[in-house]
Amino acid sequence: MGIFSKILDFTGVGNLDKLVRTGATQAGKAATAAGEASLAEQQALKQEIGGIYDPRMRAGNQAFGELADFYGGNQQGIIDQAKASPFMSSLVNQGEKAISRNAQMTGGLRTGTTQENLAGNSQNVLMGLVQQMLQGKQGIAQSGYGAQDAYTTAMQNITAGTGATRGEIANIGINQAAQRRNMIGGLVSGAFNVGTSFMGGGTTGGIPGNGV
Repeated sequence: MGIFSKILDFTGVGNLDKLVRTGATQAGKAATAAGEASLAEQQALKQEIGGIYDPRMRAGNQAFGELADFYGGNQQGIIDQAKASPFMSSLVNQGEKAISRNAQMTGGLRTGTTQENLAGNSQNVLMGLVQQMLQGKQGIAQSGYGAQDAYTTAMQNITAGTGATRGEIANIGINQAAQRRNMIGGLVSGAFNVGTSFMGGGTTGGIPGNGV
């Protein structure tokens, strides 16, 4: 065993070094575990937020596609939707009844005007439903845009937080190593000072039992 090892044993630096390493390791493990738990929570939050905004984004994209088709010249899709609406037959029936009542009151049930009104009733109802559907799809598309913006912002914030957490976890090992290096450096320096005094102390305060 060299003189330096004896000094470390005599001063207790060796044992203190083990304590420092043990404490630093335990603290590092605890901090790393906390960081990993935070990462897991952030990933779970991503999925939760995605589940909230996804339906609105999907509906918005679909509505936008239908609007693009309609204004691009393919109106048949929305017209078919309007014709298939339960409101179509209900409103047409209500209009026809109103036209018939009016014709009966005026005695013009079999006139050409009455027949034109009945034919025009269906077209008017259809046009009204198409306009309502276009307005509704515009609102859905706009809601989809808002959901997309909110989702993008949320993901950016979570990604930034995840990056910061990963950086903190990485810094745990770096800081732990730096702290241990500085502490051990100070302990070793102190050990040398004690050793110097021990070896050069002469007859003043020697170690008991060495005959000095």
